[in-house]
Amino acid sequence: MPRNTKRKYPSFAMWTLLSFTCFRIYVGLHLSSKSYTTDNVETTSKDFYTEFVWPRKERTPINKLKQQVANKPKLKPLLSNLRSVDESNLPYKCGVIFFYHIACTGGSSINHWFGQQVKRNGPETSYWTKWGRKEKMEANFINIMSNNRTQNIGPNEWRFVHAHGMSYFPNASEAYLYQWREEVESQGCAFVVTTMLRDAIGHTISQTKGMIKPNLTLDEFTSHLEPENYNQKGVFVTQLDYLLYNMGPRNEYNATREEKVRRAVELLQRHFDVLLLSDYGRFADIIHKITGWTPLKIKPANVFGGDLNYSYAGK
Repeated sequence: MPRNTKRKYPSFAMWTLLSFTCFRIYVGLHLSSKSYTTDNVETTSKDFYTEFVWPRKERTPINKLKQQVANKPKLKPLLSNLRSVDESNLPYKCGVIFFYHIACTGGSSINHWFGQQVKRNGPETSYWTKWGRKEKMEANFINIMSNNRTQNIGPNEWRFVHAHGMSYFPNASEAYLYQWREEVESQGCAFVVTTMLRDAIGHTISQTKGMIKPNLTLDEFTSHLEPENYNQKGVFVTQLDYLLYNMGPRNEYNATREEKVRRAVELLQRHFDVLLLSDYGRFADIIHKITGWTPLKIKPANVFGGDLNYSYAGK
């Protein structure tokens, strides 16, 4: 491609980076009818599970759900289609909070805060996460979610699930969100899906703290945005790409940028109950209302204390 035609793609990159600013300060909650650990550890006692066996309908087979999802009409990216709630019915007595952690959005602070809440609220709360950088991580995560974390929930039990780093791919595995919600709500509990977004420029700058290789030229930094490189992983990951494809190839279906935004908003409309833009105080308040937990402030974690120096390396 001629050199003088490549300069337009930084503007495409900026367009993509800014795609999610339309979601400023949106909150939606979905109405429905035991100890803190670290990565890859199951913490809930099996003895506690068997004490409360709730009658529930038979789970819809995942292949049937996948076909139903594929046949659903496409939703237009309208704010009026976002999820809503009657907060007068809160708190819920029991449930699962599914936190989809988009990298560099303050998720470490939220993750640490949930761990503190598990410690504070005793044996009827639990924390679980399973993530890594391996391609096959998702199969293991889905297996545990489907056969453990969404079943036999106690009448006053809250379970927190942290999805991050290759553990779950929303675009391709959407049907599981339907299945998990069906499983949890059939037990009279709430299934709350949540994530946090960040202003696009700050999000990209945050990745330069260690996730992005230093000393890149502008062309190197944006090379994965070239049309012919649609199936490559980029040197940075936008929130749009992470919401759709996690840490995988940024556009393996070669969708247009408009379709990517439409699809991302569709996933938010269908599944995400709590969605905010860098408003951690409001996030904590909402979770407190949902669970009835004693209020606790979210404190910053994983804060970079060094210096970041930038220069323009283009010509």
